[in-house]
Amino acid sequence: MIRHKTLFLTQRGQRHHRWALDAAPAELEIAIRRNPSQVELLELLADAEFLISERTGKIDAALIQAAPKLRLIQRLGRQTWDIDAEAARAAGVPVCYWPLAGCVMVAEHMLLQILGLLKRVREAMTITAEGADWGIPTVRGDEDHFSYNWSQRGGIGRLTGATVGILGFGEIGLELVERLRGFHCTLLYHKRSRLPAQVEAQLGIVYATPAEIARQSDIVCSLLPYTGPKEPVNGAFFAQMKPGSLLVHCGSGAVIDETALLASLRSGHLAGAALDTYTYEPLREGDPLVDAAREPMLNLILTPHIAAGGVKSGGRGRREEYDNILAVLAGEPLRYRLNE
Repeated sequence: MIRHKTLFLTQRGQRHHRWALDAAPAELEIAIRRNPSQVELLELLADAEFLISERTGKIDAALIQAAPKLRLIQRLGRQTWDIDAEAARAAGVPVCYWPLAGCVMVAEHMLLQILGLLKRVREAMTITAEGADWGIPTVRGDEDHFSYNWSQRGGIGRLTGATVGILGFGEIGLELVERLRGFHCTLLYHKRSRLPAQVEAQLGIVYATPAEIARQSDIVCSLLPYTGPKEPVNGAFFAQMKPGSLLVHCGSGAVIDETALLASLRSGHLAGAALDTYTYEPLREGDPLVDAAREPMLNLILTPHIAAGGVKSGGRGRREEYDNILAVLAGEPLRYRLNE
């Protein structure tokens, strides 16, 4: 069997290297590198038929020219603004991106968190399950007989037109923006390196500092990575947030000051919060968050670190990331192509 030389560039750790290699088709001879030197990079490109770049990494005309055998550039993720697609087109090399399944699922989970808090779904489910007597006769419903909001619930919000701030903007943030567009939200974001102006315009997002996001957002979405022993989303941050606003978190553990969060919820300053990761995992009996989760009127939604899906399947979960390479080998159409 002919094995096709493939260079895989990534910033991720060894576990992800192993999963990527486990998922690779037998037809490929993969060299996976993290931060290679320029000399090594050019040597590897000289014989590479396929270049896989995970999430980010500048691919300019010089790199493309150094790879005369190149048949495809595959970006894993949606962050394609650092690829010179025109230079690749001039060289006859197609460029494709590939949405990351785990990031898509986390973005979907954040949408669940947002809507669940806005609609106060835990409170609504508890009230409904009580089957209480609300002093209203129960009748068969038709177009003229119904009991709208028979329990007199208040504080139910809407996502359409809301201001949503995203702290920590990478692949998941991009996927979340894709899903929020239909709600006509004002979208703020913050990351350490600001995006190019044309990318902001394309995505319909506005750069803001963390303090500006806290003050202006109806919903703050935390996708922050772990930064050290002190949680950056703390009591001072909550105090800056708009009264009645919401916090949802699917970033790293040990980012949210959970004690301060509960204090902000109990005081009524925040109208709700939803978390999928925690300072200590798994949560145990006696944890203040566990106790608080037994109070549905607090509007706190906790999930057991499942935003990216169920039990991980390791390399098997990454097989589809090679589909475009297999399509090139089979002479079949490419998906998610940038430079037709």
